[in-house]
Amino acid sequence: MTMDYVAWAEWYDIFYAAADPGDLDFYHGLCRASGGPILEIGVGTGRIALPLAKDGMEIVGIDLYEPMLKVAQQRALDVAPLDGSLKLIQADMRDFDLKRKFPVVTIPARTLLLATTEEDQIDTLCRAVQHLEEDGTMAFNLFYPDPEMLADDPDEEFLLEVVEKPDGGRYVLTAKNHFDLDSQLNHGTQIAEELDPKGEVLRRQELEVVVRYLYPEQVISMCQRVGLDVIEMWGDYEGSDLDEESDEIVVLARHSD
Repeated sequence: MTMDYVAWAEWYDIFYAAADPGDLDFYHGLCRASGGPILEIGVGTGRIALPLAKDGMEIVGIDLYEPMLKVAQQRALDVAPLDGSLKLIQADMRDFDLKRKFPVVTIPARTLLLATTEEDQIDTLCRAVQHLEEDGTMAFNLFYPDPEMLADDPDEEFLLEVVEKPDGGRYVLTAKNHFDLDSQLNHGTQIAEELDPKGEVLRRQELEVVVRYLYPEQVISMCQRVGLDVIEMWGDYEGSDLDEESDEIVVLARHSD
């Protein structure tokens, strides 16, 4: 089952804004240091791209899903005029050609994992490399698949996020993981609820999310296959060492010599 992006676009910003995954400073720092222009693969609702465009940078963002791009477009209109530019393009990250290159190409928010076969992940990285300037930098992040997480009970719900509403109600995001260790797929379910101040459920939506997780050594091997050298691999956005306690795999890569 594929993800329902019409539903997800509506909930995405509510929960992501609250989660503060720490990726904004990392990606914004990298992009600003380069001066741009920037290609963001999986631009979604513009959460990362829009503040950069507002501050004067040229950003090109691709996404396969029109509902996400519509949210990004509306958000851009809401904060207009932009000092820079945000060009939004509906395209498949596995197969696109913008016929130009960028000093920075990013695949944030674990988007690479939405390509659910090794071939699709390789194709995505190939397209990213094709759009990267000779001395450019590519950056992306994935979750770290620690053994404890992979052993999750598929019937057990766990809490991801609670967001308080001004009226005393709240939004609640819970999830269930169903890992297949052979295919490296997680057939996950995320359950988004809106509650009133008394705790009554106003609406509830189950969102199916399928991702193909990767181990650090597979990331390095994939990068090598598409002509990239991994120059940094961190366990968080602040540059900590990657180990079994890490939540993220944060990757910086450049063209192989």
